[in-house]
Amino acid sequence: MHILIVGAPGVGKSTLIQKLLEHNKKPLFGFETKKEHSLAHLDWGDPIYIYEAGKHGEQREDSLIAWCKDRRPIPKKEVFDKFAQKLTSPIPKNALILMDEIGFLEQVSPAFCKAVLSLLDGDIPILAAVKDKDTPFLQAVRTHPKARCFHITEENRNSLFSEISEYIHSLRPSRDPEANK
Repeated sequence: MHILIVGAPGVGKSTLIQKLLEHNKKPLFGFETKKEHSLAHLDWGDPIYIYEAGKHGEQREDSLIAWCKDRRPIPKKEVFDKFAQKLTSPIPKNALILMDEIGFLEQVSPAFCKAVLSLLDGDIPILAAVKDKDTPFLQAVRTHPKARCFHITEENRNSLFSEISEYIHSLRPSRDPEANK
């Protein structure tokens, strides 16, 4: 079962994911997106980059997925399309797929949306932050039959770590051979 942390911008989705990843021993696959406020442009606003999971890399033109000024993003379809190819490459069975964050910008790229939904169809575990906006793509992600949504708010964000950790523990197969019969 995949774990989706759903919530509003700035509520703590990525922070919770980082806390959950602190004890992860599996290789990471997937992506992280970051709005780089320190690199803001006077005319275009804040750049938003996509990085391979666990590799907060350098800011390059081919990883710049959008500019956002006055809360109005301008996504770059070609960058999403190119990154979709990475998402469809082979993934080791012992990996953990990180998607931080799935939002509404992705809808400009049917290839990217298809790649995300295909990963959700698979059996490699996914840990994802998902915006609570109402778009067809985000609806398909949040209602995916192999995913469980955990809704994060300012009120529950501190206790949600324990709830998700217990859930993850419940998914692990028991080491007791009798329990797995």
